[in-house]
Formats: sequence, C-alpha cells, structure tokens
Amino acid sequence: MPGVELNEHQKELRFIVENNLKKLRDDIREGNKLPYDEIQIIYKTMAKAAHELHMSLDPKPKHHRYMIENRGVQSDHPDFYNHIHPTEDLIDYLDDIHANDDPVDQTLNKSFKFSVYSRRWGHEDTYTITRNKDGWYVSFHDEGQGNNKAAPILYNVLNHDSINYPEELPGYMEWLWLQAEEQGLSYDQVQYALNQLAEWINICEKNSPDGIFDAFK
Repeated sequence: MPGVELNEHQKELRFIVENNLKKLRDDIREGNKLPYDEIQIIYKTMAKAAHELHMSLDPKPKHHRYMIENRGVQSDHPDFYNHIHPTEDLIDYLDDIHANDDPVDQTLNKSFKFSVYSRRWGHEDTYTITRNKDGWYVSFHDEGQGNNKAAPILYNVLNHDSINYPEELPGYMEWLWLQAEEQGLSYDQVQYALNQLAEWINICEKNSPDGIFDAFK
C-alpha cells in the first residue's frame, strides 16, 4: 500500500492528531466521561494539527465525496477536521493514498428491466429503465427522462395504467441511484434492487381492494 512519506515536522503533527484522536475514541468507548470543555480543547488541538498537516502535503489528501458533503466545507477549511471521521480518513490516507478513493460508477448509461403487474390487463409488462447522469430514463408505452426519483415519468406510466404503488417508492429509487454512484454497485446488484422494487409494486397492485372497487381500475 503506497503511503505518504512525512518529514519530521509532519510526523510530529501526525503524532498530535493520532494522540488526540485516541483520547476522543477512548472517551466515547468509556461513555463520554470527560468534561465538555476538555473535549472541546481536544477537538480544537486535533483539528488544528490535522489542518496544518493537510495543508503541508502536496498533493493534498483525498477524501470521499460523501465526507466532504457531510462536513459541509472543503477539506482545506480549518473546521473540516473538527470531527473524528474525517480525521480518521486523514490517517488512513497517510498509510495508503488510495484509502479514500471513491468507487467507480459501474452502471451509468446501463439499461435495466422493470417488470410490473397490471390488474387492468392481468399480466406483467416490462419497462426499460436506464440509469444516466440525470436520473432514470423510463421507456414503455410512454418514455422520458426522470430525475433520481424517476419522477415524473415512471409515475406517469404507472398512473396511466392505474397501477397502485407504494408512496415511498420515489425515495427508494433515489436511494438506489445514489448508492449505485457512491458504492459503485455492479450491474447485477442494481438489477436485483430494481427487481425488489418492482415486486414491491406488484404486491401492492395485486393486493388492491376488489369487489365494488373493480370498476376503479
């Protein structure tokens, strides 16, 4: 694993960072027994040393995209390391410069099958859903570009055939899109997840009320 070669001052900064990081981890493990003011001093000391170490390196340490998003500031901001997780990632990077590489998005512009049952027609229809940079492109009797939630196109298609679907479906479609990007999900993993969502729709559709409600299809 290719690590980062540090000079003597950088080694001293790393020691300060790791020493204070250990104090914070130990306190969490022991049930947060240290006084608040003392904890704040530890965080401040750790963050200052981590920031100085970060800025002294060339190239600058790499962090996961989600880490920067979660912190709300860029990695060269003085407040970035005022938290345990980005500081842990800094140490990981020093030991292996590829430790914080984001996974490769494997399924961008790939097309998937999405088989949905219709009570109206009494059989399953297979939609084609393509995951692209803008979200999900849906193709069936109507087609068009949807966002990460597959809105509005997927729901226009489902509503056209009066298909009942879970209210939370858009959130699940968005979550899947993001996980495919951030975790580098394989084609088979995304297809399996879409199969699960399609089956969820089918369960909802097949268990719709009947009898007097048949005319509601």
